Amino acid sequence: MTSACPGGDQGYGAPGPAPRLVVHPPDHRGWRRVRCDGRSLGTAYRISDIAVFLAATGMEDAEDFDLTDPALVDWRGGGPDCWTQPEA
Repeated sequence: MTSACPGGDQGYGAPGPAPRLVVHPPDHRGWRRVRCDGRSLGTAYRISDIAVFLAATGMEDAEDFDLTDPALVDWRGGGPDCWTQPEA
């Protein structure tokens, strides 16, 4: 995988740094900010938007990136299936 924003590339079972791709909690509209290495990639309205952002960073085969792997993605405020703000 080649990317400007890969996850941990240390290999299976190797301890590594925290994921470099962070998906923030949904806002009041259900939109989620997406950051890589502290740099904003955009606001995702659906999970497919994240692949578009990754492709824009130069990632090859961004549509095949495993967004469910916690070693690669830090989902905050809900996982990849959460696109609404939690009830108060």
